[in-house]
Amino acid sequence: MTRGRPRQFEEKEALARATLVFWEKGYRGTSLDDLTEAMQINRPSLYASFGDKEQLFLSVIDHYRQAYIRPIALELLRAADLRTGLLVFFKGAGRIICGGVNPPGCLIACLLSEECCESEVIRLKLAEIITSADAAFTELFEKHKHELREQLTPPVAAQLLTSTMHGIAIRARSGASLDQLLPIVEGFIAALLKPDGG
Repeated sequence: MTRGRPRQFEEKEALARATLVFWEKGYRGTSLDDLTEAMQINRPSLYASFGDKEQLFLSVIDHYRQAYIRPIALELLRAADLRTGLLVFFKGAGRIICGGVNPPGCLIACLLSEECCESEVIRLKLAEIITSADAAFTELFEKHKHELREQLTPPVAAQLLTSTMHGIAIRARSGASLDQLLPIVEGFIAALLKPDGG
């Protein structure tokens, strides 16, 4: 039996490296040379494992969601009360989007949305992510409906949360610090929840 050649690179690590390149330079600003250098692979290996640049970008988005967004979203979904959960969620998001170890901003809010006019596939990816986030947060707010202000329905609260997250990500991309973003977060939470916590 003939055994295939062993892979010369670890795909998950290569994908993590590609994520940082796209995050820093943007989709259009990232060249194939940038990617192959960062991923430490040649072009044939890139095409064989990830497809073309657009397909790689979509894989990077999925990696970003799993590696960066899912852990903080799970903390929110598991929180005993919304006020605590939202503060933990936004502080976790702030550490991700305010630079430092990572490039500033959110790969989804700042970069994926930027490319929607260039590709229907990318537009559909963004729409799917927003719909998925809205659905998950709607379910969360249904569970904690008694904590919401009476004029807010769970679906509207979910959309407000997604929109606020995207808004602060854009501010972070422009250079806003975590200290500058936290008052926005606190204002959002105050507008969302009953003063007495329900």
